[in-house]
Amino acid sequence: MKSKSLPILIILVLFTNLLAACNLPTRDPGNSALTPTPNYLQTAQGMVAMTLTQLSEAITDQSATLVIAQTGGQPPDEHGYPMIIVSKEMNCREGTSTSFPKVGILEAGSQTEVFGMDINRQYFLIRNPDNPQDFCWIWGYYATPLGETTNLPLFTPMPTPMSTLTPDPPADFYTIYTKLDACVGWYLELKIWNTGNTVWSSGSLVARDLVTKAETPVRVSNQFEDWMGCTSTSLIQNDLAPGESGSIHTHDFIDNPRGHTILVMVTLCTLNGLAGTCLTKDVTFTP
Repeated sequence: MKSKSLPILIILVLFTNLLAACNLPTRDPGNSALTPTPNYLQTAQGMVAMTLTQLSEAITDQSATLVIAQTGGQPPDEHGYPMIIVSKEMNCREGTSTSFPKVGILEAGSQTEVFGMDINRQYFLIRNPDNPQDFCWIWGYYATPLGETTNLPLFTPMPTPMSTLTPDPPADFYTIYTKLDACVGWYLELKIWNTGNTVWSSGSLVARDLVTKAETPVRVSNQFEDWMGCTSTSLIQNDLAPGESGSIHTHDFIDNPRGHTILVMVTLCTLNGLAGTCLTKDVTFTP
């Protein structure tokens, strides 16, 4: 008569071995290191890590613009955010006007990613060039997109800081006499600063010697440049954006006006050829 306990014993041994095989982690008999995690587990862990990284980055981006309310637009496609390149040095500000503090500077010729635009599509939201962990706004006048920007998120303007609850300055400029120089005759050079909120694209000068009553012809220019004698230097600007400065000079006097009181009428306009919105100011000095 065969014993009935043998089959039961065999089942118990097989069950015990199965449990031992399921205990993780196991050790390789020839190596003290842990047995590597199976590939499918590594893949799952990698996906979780990637998701958390993306979530962290999203939270960082949102916290930097927490006070801005998104009003429209679609997220960028799989190719990433579009780039822009700036043709002039640009101030990067906390908000979308000159009322906000400057927090960084984007050098002329620089390229950078764009993460959004204001609802008027006049300013770009970029990483702060001086602090990549933060974000700031640059004026889009001198920025050229290098990719499609129509799908960028649009943001409502941030409230103007309480400490500067004043409107943007109107179109304006400030000018001073800088030098008297000679070419065919004698001309005067003036320095102009754009202290308003528009771009000056052209200007004119007419000078009058209040001692001899001599007057120069009106000189019209579509650029702002320094001169040395009869030659223009390399300091040439096609226009003056808010905060920028440049030089402009008169036509020649026949006689040297040094030591005489001079009255110069300066006119700046927003378009070439003295077109658009114009502003005229008089300045008096003695060279």
